[in-house]
Amino acid sequence: MLYFFIFLFFFQALSKGLKTCLDLCVQQRVCSVAFPIIGPGILLKYPLRVAIEVLTENIRLFGLSASTGSLSSIHIVIKPGYPDSEECYHDVYKHLSSNINQGGQAIFKSLTSDLDDITMTVGGGVKLQLVFGDITNEITEVVVNTTNFVNFQNDGVCKDILTVAGPEVEAELRAANVKKGEIFVSESGSFPCDALLHVYGQRDAGIVEQLVGDIIRYCESYGFMSVAIPAICAGAGGLDPGVVAGAILRGVKAATSSASFRYITNIRLVLIKIKVFLAFKEEATRMFPTAVNNQASVPQRPHVQQQQQQQQPPSMSLRADLSILHSTSTSQKSVFVFLGLSRQDVDGAMTKLKGAYQAQCSTQTLRKEDLVGLTQGDIEELRQLVESHGLNIQRDQSRPGSLTVSGLKDGVNQVTKKINDSLQECLRREVRVREEEELFNRVAWCILAHNGNWERLPKTANYKLEKNDIAGGVVDAQGAEWSVDAQRLEASRRVSGQTTKLKRLVNLPDFSLPLEWDNMAAGEAFKAVALQPSSAEYKSVKEGFKRTVSKTVMKIERLQNVHLRRAYEAQKKQISDNRRQEGGAFEKLLYHGTTQENCDSIMKTGFNRRFAGQNATVYGHGTYFAVNASYSAHPTYSKPAADGSQLMFVARVLTGVYTLGSGDMKVPPPRSNSQPHDRCDSGGGQNRQPIDVCCVPRQPSVPRLPHHLQVRMLRMEDGCRRIVYDGLFWQQINCTLHTPAQRALHPTNGRN
Repeated sequence: MLYFFIFLFFFQALSKGLKTCLDLCVQQRVCSVAFPIIGPGILLKYPLRVAIEVLTENIRLFGLSASTGSLSSIHIVIKPGYPDSEECYHDVYKHLSSNINQGGQAIFKSLTSDLDDITMTVGGGVKLQLVFGDITNEITEVVVNTTNFVNFQNDGVCKDILTVAGPEVEAELRAANVKKGEIFVSESGSFPCDALLHVYGQRDAGIVEQLVGDIIRYCESYGFMSVAIPAICAGAGGLDPGVVAGAILRGVKAATSSASFRYITNIRLVLIKIKVFLAFKEEATRMFPTAVNNQASVPQRPHVQQQQQQQQPPSMSLRADLSILHSTSTSQKSVFVFLGLSRQDVDGAMTKLKGAYQAQCSTQTLRKEDLVGLTQGDIEELRQLVESHGLNIQRDQSRPGSLTVSGLKDGVNQVTKKINDSLQECLRREVRVREEEELFNRVAWCILAHNGNWERLPKTANYKLEKNDIAGGVVDAQGAEWSVDAQRLEASRRVSGQTTKLKRLVNLPDFSLPLEWDNMAAGEAFKAVALQPSSAEYKSVKEGFKRTVSKTVMKIERLQNVHLRRAYEAQKKQISDNRRQEGGAFEKLLYHGTTQENCDSIMKTGFNRRFAGQNATVYGHGTYFAVNASYSAHPTYSKPAADGSQLMFVARVLTGVYTLGSGDMKVPPPRSNSQPHDRCDSGGGQNRQPIDVCCVPRQPSVPRLPHHLQVRMLRMEDGCRRIVYDGLFWQQINCTLHTPAQRALHPTNGRN
């Protein structure tokens, strides 16, 4: 190893000096080099963090260059015992963890055993680790924050965690009302974990011990496998590190020995101060005699941000993975010395031994097509097999992309078996993907979102729910994990405990049910569904109606019509395609008042232009819709029945290109004289922007829909809902709810 001791008298020369050193290493063909932190000593007196930034940045830039030569390892040596040793170590840790080049690796460990990780097995087979490090570098599923819920900007663990998590988490903590001894659970924000648990030890060892037990039980209850815990109250809390160590370790021991665990397997006590780590080490070796030093490097946060997605086995990158296997294929040579009375005896013994050895050896070719389905985990297992059995593996020159493995039969057979097992697993994954796809087309499992809309679950969650494979919960399209109660059709968020409803829809052979619908039997083309007043769908419909009508709503029904829905979707696509430059189909929610006698016909077959003119044709011959419910609720249009009730449809209408209507208009006028066949789609009381009334002329060949409507190029969608209010109103509302954004665009959205 080549060591450099560089003393620079000018700050501007430091970066240049480091680059010169690294270039010299390349020229000298050395494999490794060690640097101290240059600059903050008694001679140059540069700021420590600036010196670290210059050093780590030069290492990063060197790694990006194409001329690294044989230099494969750069060591940064930090001598303990100096006042700034801990700060120096953690700053280097942060810089290298966040800036390490893709393909590189940062490994942090002590050259002595004082600060090595301590690993022990506690009750229930749970692994407990003492780690000298920064908790913001942890990648456990759960991370614990120690805070007093008041001071968030004082230096310490809380400030470090919130800096990573982001201002939303800090705002959530400021608004929290946490009682003594309670755990506050928040979203993780930008912190790379599933949940953040916030606790206040109140400078009381008894409370700290109780909190640690509660943390472990919480992780087990919500299916978390790993948790990182800091030294609660050992920093700003002011408790003696030895007292904190005893309290936390007693809490771990009590919690893990009092129950069996199914999920939690790894508890990491992450300690950022050397004094605190040594206190925990001393207490742990006394309380757990089986504790052992572990010099393995600590887990590192991935240097490439990983996006939440459907779990899919990564395909093997053939070139990279084969190089991994090839790099470990150096065969371990054994040397035999033969002694004999004559050359003939020696040669004979050598021949027999060689024959016996070769009889126990074999060679197998791993074909390219057998390798492409392997995952990174499979490749790592193969590498370990090659190393442990001393096998030789190399590229097959006669078959590009293939490998040849040779060695003792047992090792070669194990490699072959691993390949075959991996191929079988790959086939099972492919079959599972096809099964999920096929089931996804037939059955739709949905979850009720916080905005009141039903959202479809991804294919894997859909499959697990259908097969009742829900012990491990399901993951929704946003990556949130839910526990499932199949009997009650409920799901509970694992982090926050939030509960919501589940729904299972079975699609018809030739029709996929909209997510907001209820199930329909085979051959059932129409269904009326009474909405519950507590449902978001009911409230949304009622709110739109009540904006302009003061009557009391008595009933709302959703009307589901398969034929009309199918025709509506087809017409919507046609209009959207034809009117792409104008902005699409211009779908709106409009109101239409009618009589009891006409209600059944409209529900089953949609709106019929033959009835046009019954209540005037001010804007043309067609079906009329109003923006405001009050217009359609007028007795002229929504004629009261004997009991005083009135009927009204609320329909999704595709108004398309709009024009000013006139009483003698039987079909919409051409949009321009040069294209007489390209006609407008609807007309009404004001050109382009319908304010009060919209008239929809309809060609007889266009099918109708009883809920979303459209005529000519407008069609009414399938489902409707009905409202009855204080004897004056029975309204039919379309079955597809708008999102809040759409409702904002079309607040009343109705036409008559």
